[in-house]
Amino acid sequence: MSDIKKSSGKLGQAFDHLWEALYFVKQTNKSSNKATIHRKLSALYDTFNKGEESLYHLERALHFSKEIMFENDQNAQQLNSNYLNLAIRQRKSGNFRKAQRYLDSCVVTEKLVKNNSYILSNIELERSFLMIESGNLKKAYELLYNSKAKVKQNELGKKIRIYQYLGELKSADKQLDSSIYYFEQSLNLMDSLNLTKANTSYVLSRLSKAYIKKNKTKKAYNYLIRKNSITDSIMKHKNNAFSELIEIKNTHLESLLEKENLLNEQNLVIKESKETQLRLKIILGFVLILGIILFWVSRIRLKLKKSLIDKAETELKSKQEKEKGEEAIKLKSKELTSYALQLIDKDSAIDELLRILKEKSPSSYKSLNSKYKKGAKDLWDEFNLRFTEVNSDFYNRLKLKHPNLTVTEQKHSALIKLKFSTKEMARILNIEPHSVNISRSRIRKKLGLERSDSLEDYITNL
Repeated sequence: MSDIKKSSGKLGQAFDHLWEALYFVKQTNKSSNKATIHRKLSALYDTFNKGEESLYHLERALHFSKEIMFENDQNAQQLNSNYLNLAIRQRKSGNFRKAQRYLDSCVVTEKLVKNNSYILSNIELERSFLMIESGNLKKAYELLYNSKAKVKQNELGKKIRIYQYLGELKSADKQLDSSIYYFEQSLNLMDSLNLTKANTSYVLSRLSKAYIKKNKTKKAYNYLIRKNSITDSIMKHKNNAFSELIEIKNTHLESLLEKENLLNEQNLVIKESKETQLRLKIILGFVLILGIILFWVSRIRLKLKKSLIDKAETELKSKQEKEKGEEAIKLKSKELTSYALQLIDKDSAIDELLRILKEKSPSSYKSLNSKYKKGAKDLWDEFNLRFTEVNSDFYNRLKLKHPNLTVTEQKHSALIKLKFSTKEMARILNIEPHSVNISRSRIRKKLGLERSDSLEDYITNL
């Protein structure tokens, strides 16, 4: 659209389309498009003789072209096209050295654009002009005649430039007639194409000066009148276009500002939306983590509760078994005590009978007394066996804690645990009560008890 508006002379609208395109392309990574737009902007600014703006956009176009130069041959051609445009811009500004440097830069990428004769031939033409400006006419002749030999019949624009540069070369070589010939050839081609550009004005100016030198003032005057007419037309067109440009630029800037504000508002909404989403994600994450924690806490509590219940049941069962065992032990202890008391009663009755027998029949007493003592020993062994069944660990703990006790003292300790009196112990053991007291004293001493300590309590707790 910009090219169409430019070709129809609507330069302001051409600018407007390029600015619009530049606004959109800045939001992409397409360096090729950016380079093209900046190059077209440069050409438009050049039309208005805005040298600085034109140069700026050419340099931007070169920057983006360098980013993509090795991607394909077309990008390399674009890079050389930018170098060429910069060389022309510097040459028009009179910076011939800079122009030459840009043309030299084209050498680096010439191999990549070897199939594009258009770019290479234009580079060659531009070099010939710089040779003319630098006074190297021999090299300028070589380049221009080489270009003239290779130009195609339908390449009228290139022919115009070749004839124009040959006119300049002949003028520099002081061949006035040849210079006029080539300038007129260039002008005829431009007239055939109905061109009214600045180049036409420039050629008319050069022809006017040449005819003045030949003293053909009438022709010089006619060319000068035509040149001024074209110049006035161009200036009028530029002024109109420039007024249109200012108006469109202001409108465009307002449009850009409005779009920028809209974009900022959209970005703000997007940012707020992202922040809201982030907060929701954080909340959901927190809820999820909290749910997992609660789940594991509940599970642990259930396990702990079950463990406590199992432990309580085990303890209760153990307690019941212990109580049951204690009851059984108490029962057996009572049976054992009852058995011991029966032994004592029996022993008392036997003692009474032996005493009577000793008085009535001394001969029978002796044999019966021996038999009784043996029977008493057997009764004690049976009693001790029953005691051990009821108190299985008693002797083990007593031996472990007090290994210095004798077997007799261990027997005495067992009877003390059953809470027999001294007299009852004497009866069971078939010894004198005095002997029982002596044995108790020895046991207290070996157990390390103080006078205030209870022997019965110590042995019972053991």
